[in-house]
Amino acid sequence: MVMTKYLSYNASLKGAPFMQNSIFLLGFSIFAMFFGSGNLVFPMQIGSQCLNLWQLGFLGLLLSGIIIPFAGVFAIKRYQGSYDQFFKELGFGANIIIPLILLSLLGSFGVVPRCITVAFGGFHVFEPKLPLWIFSLCFSVICFLVGLKDTRMLSIIGKFMTPIKLVTLALIIGVGILSAPKLPISISTYSSAFELGLMQGYQTMDLIAGFFFASLIFKHIEQKCGPGVSHKTIFWLSAKASLIGALVIALAYGGLVYLGASYVDVISNVPSTEMLPTLTKYLLGHYSTIVIALTMGFSCLATATALNNLYADFLRNTFRLKPEFFPLVLGVTSLLSFALSLLDFNGISEFLTPILDVIYPGLIGYTLASLIYPRPHLLKKITFYGITLAMVVSKLFI
Repeated sequence: MVMTKYLSYNASLKGAPFMQNSIFLLGFSIFAMFFGSGNLVFPMQIGSQCLNLWQLGFLGLLLSGIIIPFAGVFAIKRYQGSYDQFFKELGFGANIIIPLILLSLLGSFGVVPRCITVAFGGFHVFEPKLPLWIFSLCFSVICFLVGLKDTRMLSIIGKFMTPIKLVTLALIIGVGILSAPKLPISISTYSSAFELGLMQGYQTMDLIAGFFFASLIFKHIEQKCGPGVSHKTIFWLSAKASLIGALVIALAYGGLVYLGASYVDVISNVPSTEMLPTLTKYLLGHYSTIVIALTMGFSCLATATALNNLYADFLRNTFRLKPEFFPLVLGVTSLLSFALSLLDFNGISEFLTPILDVIYPGLIGYTLASLIYPRPHLLKKITFYGITLAMVVSKLFI
């Protein structure tokens, strides 16, 4: 999930030329925004467990990891890119409380420390003696320093890492498919394979990210098209770009799930964050590991820095602190990310799973209700609070 202040490099034209020439580039940027840390890990996990039933695992991932998140993107776009207006309909200060919870999960309490562990997985295959805490400390310090003045460096990372990531993934998936062995037979049932993909799609947290990315996409297109362009036109332009991004993500997910199933013997005894680097080493040789390590490292750095900045800036604004306090807030969020990253990838997932189990279903229900009822409606409140309450009760008493 690459949060882009870097969208601007992809679409420098305005008006009609932007509409014609930059929609595909924007679609690839949307792919880069969403395809971050967990997206490199969960698909291969699904494949390694589903084996010859990988298609069902992929379908579950497709539903919860692509269709539902992009439904969230479209829901926010119907509010002209304002997640504040989207959540305000829930009342009770929800437009402050819910974004605070969600951005905390995207920031220091979820995605950012997970980015650190995924980046570590890439480098650990290349340098096995490197301990997590040293890598995490260095990564967090760099994330903080880049975040203080991130515009130029993040633009460079965003501009060059997106094509490198695309080419690298395409090469690994292409070579892997061409030389794939026969798929092993799974002992899982059809329903359990689908459920695994569905639950792992939750773990990507892309629905949550979609609420905030949609605002960026909408505002970006609005700026590039210039004044006088209707909201309907902007909506359809962003819809086309989003569909392109979703298609690229689906192709990447499908390829990685298939590779996880086909090469389970290669990756079965390695940590989940090292599955992709280990397979890359197997397919392309030892020296290829530095390429995938750098690709994962810089990709996760871009994601972590952008989300860390977004979270710190939100906290500063929420608590009405002056701009000069931003470095202090950024330092605190960076320190929290470092501490949480020491749980490693599986530990972070165990921490996030019960939280996501409670909040995700209500968010899905509210998103779908908002697509049906784009204006304030009592049913939307009932849907969100009813589902969320039911999930809390189920966790406490069942």
